[in-house]
Amino acid sequence: MDKFIKESDFNWLMLPVPDVNNERPWLELIHVGNGSAYATDGNRIHVAPCKLDDGSYHPYELRECLDFERKPPAPVEDRAFDVSKLRLLMINQARKAFNPASEVTASDFYVQNGFYGQLAPKDRSSKFQRIYVLEALFGLSTKGETILHVHTKDDGENFMYANDGERSFVVMGMKLDKENDCE
Repeated sequence: MDKFIKESDFNWLMLPVPDVNNERPWLELIHVGNGSAYATDGNRIHVAPCKLDDGSYHPYELRECLDFERKPPAPVEDRAFDVSKLRLLMINQARKAFNPASEVTASDFYVQNGFYGQLAPKDRSSKFQRIYVLEALFGLSTKGETILHVHTKDDGENFMYANDGERSFVVMGMKLDKENDCE
């Protein structure tokens, strides 16, 4: 049987899926639209290719289908989520970041506050949860050579986007307060 998603893609998608029974139940699902699967915790989104019908799926049911090579389940009806809005938001944010001035690599960042701390570029224009970026980069085929696109809006909101041709991710940064940002 042809798998509906690669094992490595599924494992990477599961990274931002929060624990069951959180206050936003739609975040617990993997959402599929136009051949791509999306998973988010509200601060980051991972996107990978997937051969499922459009809709939302319980990840643990998908895991079971992958493990036992079963036919995938039907999409969840009662917690439908509009994947197109999520995708449009991601694309609009990423489009702002696609300019040569926004291109950085992991070596352009320094670490603040240890492993679970933050990554900040040398120009201090943005700040990101280090673990989110590391998890996302680990899943991309380009790994250390990945070109990251970073965008910071005038109000201090910032995000990072990267794509390896198959998978992509967006990580929302920490809102910057330029006047009070201290180490």
